[in-house]
Amino acid sequence: MKRGHSNLELKVGIFVLVALLALGYLSLQLGEETISAQKTYPLLALFDDVSGLVTGATVKMAGVEIGRVAQIGLSNGKALVHMNIYKGVKITKDALATIRTEGVLGDRYIEIRQGRGPEVLKPGDLIVKTSPPMDLETLITEVGPIVRDIQVITHNLREAVEGSDLKGMIRNLSQASASLKMVTDRLSQGQGTLGRLLVDETVYQHLENTVANLDEVMAQVREGKGTLGHFLVDDSIYNELKRLIATTQEAADSLNDISKNLASGKGTLGKLLMDESLYRNLSEAAVRLNEISDRLASGKGTLGKLLVDDSLYDELKQAVINVNRAAVGAQEVLPTTVLGTIGSAVLQ
Repeated sequence: MKRGHSNLELKVGIFVLVALLALGYLSLQLGEETISAQKTYPLLALFDDVSGLVTGATVKMAGVEIGRVAQIGLSNGKALVHMNIYKGVKITKDALATIRTEGVLGDRYIEIRQGRGPEVLKPGDLIVKTSPPMDLETLITEVGPIVRDIQVITHNLREAVEGSDLKGMIRNLSQASASLKMVTDRLSQGQGTLGRLLVDETVYQHLENTVANLDEVMAQVREGKGTLGHFLVDDSIYNELKRLIATTQEAADSLNDISKNLASGKGTLGKLLMDESLYRNLSEAAVRLNEISDRLASGKGTLGKLLVDDSLYDELKQAVINVNRAAVGAQEVLPTTVLGTIGSAVLQ
């Protein structure tokens, strides 16, 4: 009797133990935990709001679980989330952590999107870039005015369509489409200026040749060829222009000084310009010269008589003739006189 009772207790104990083991295994599976714990390293993230996120929530990347939320606390008015990330999962420093929801009303989890930077976070580092969860109430509040605006627009459109001639609008649209088709047909056939530009390749070839010529010209300019090229690369022309400008400036300064001297009556030209006494003297001299010319023209005085009396001219002409005759006679007599003088000297 005692032996049978002991066997029953043993069976009950084994059954209870198996049931407890099964219950623990199911609890772990339902809690999305594995029996063999994976090795992890800690990471932190700051959020403005973590509503709905609880300890033990999953951390995913590209839909794959990479860790769990270990603890949620406050830090300077923000939610500080401690995460345990599985070993072997590398997260970049410019990664983005976002709180998302499974389905519409499901549990909250943290999704991490990798950045493009080469550097990765070390254990205990903070994910700087975070995004709070989308609040359903806020979403409804924001979508509400948009829905109302859409309703107003559709109502206005319905009133506009009902109050207008819809058939006329369709007719106008049909005519416009027919005209547009005619224009496109003319363009495709190369009619008109625009049609020729679309189908005639000669214009394109001319433009291509023009561009090639411009490239060649620019290449020659860059190489310093031609007048424009010399202007761009030759510094001597710039220096010459600079010296010319300096010389012109000096000349302008000199002209300025001369004009100041003239204005102040300095120098001969300045006195001629500013001193009226010279003008009066010149005027008086001109009057006297005019009187002298009148006297000469009327034959007054010796010089006047020389100018108007022909007899003096005839007498001077006859005197010149007599002088010429005397010179000729002297030339003829002079050799005989010289020979006689020489003969007398020899005879003596």
